[in-house]
Amino acid sequence: MKKFRQVYVEITNICNLNCSFCPKHSRKMGYMSVLDFERVAKSIAPLTRVVCLHLMGEPLLHPEFDKICEIARENGLQIYLTTNGTLLKNHLDVFKNGLVKRISVSLHSYEANARNMPLSEYLYELFEISREITTCEHVFVEFRLWNEGGQNALNSRIIDIANEFFNSKLPYQLTENVFVTNEIYFSPDEIFEWPCDTESSAPCENKYCYGLRSHFGVLCDGQVVACCLDNDGKLALGNIFDTPIEEILASKRAVNIRDGFQHNIAVEDFCKTCSFTNKFDVK
Repeated sequence: MKKFRQVYVEITNICNLNCSFCPKHSRKMGYMSVLDFERVAKSIAPLTRVVCLHLMGEPLLHPEFDKICEIARENGLQIYLTTNGTLLKNHLDVFKNGLVKRISVSLHSYEANARNMPLSEYLYELFEISREITTCEHVFVEFRLWNEGGQNALNSRIIDIANEFFNSKLPYQLTENVFVTNEIYFSPDEIFEWPCDTESSAPCENKYCYGLRSHFGVLCDGQVVACCLDNDGKLALGNIFDTPIEEILASKRAVNIRDGFQHNIAVEDFCKTCSFTNKFDVK
């Protein structure tokens, strides 16, 4: 039985955009090599069915993205991809081959950047690509508008363009996922604070989180982290290239974090000030 719903693997921490909602990091910029990804894939395959190619960075920048996807499939892993969408057209062959199960496109990245391309041109290209991808293979495409309460002035215009393109009836106020085709849907959510941006907040120990319960992450240098929002590796538990993943997940720090949340206790300072945990009810 698989132990984790998904594992986040950062194949690069480099991005081609500079979104205002996305934090920076102090780690060395780079890419996870194909050989290193193969080692990671073999390590996590007994633990999960899903690998999410995301933590920081734009995964489609990886120069050997196609090989990464092939390795995931060879190890029985389904790929979930989070992207800003600007490079989707460069990897159509990969998507048409069904190597990626779900593609999540952050549409809110458009307003969070100074973009020269008109909004309608940007969206029509993405919508055309999504239709092409989903008619070739059974792949889901999620268009995210995770900016409620933030930079969302263009959301109504985005909805108008989407309704025109897909001949759909998306409401201006999205409150839940809405499908415009059998495989393409729009996903709304409130803007959230990254844990690194709330570290000066008053700490609170009474928290619950799914870190190390439903998921964990692997940074591009091999550091295993407890949280998918750990942009700087502050919850590093060990390096997967030096230590078997089973030993890392059984380490004292990992056990303390996991057992703490099981009893509604945040044991790490990084977690005590994190406001993202407000999304989860204390169990």
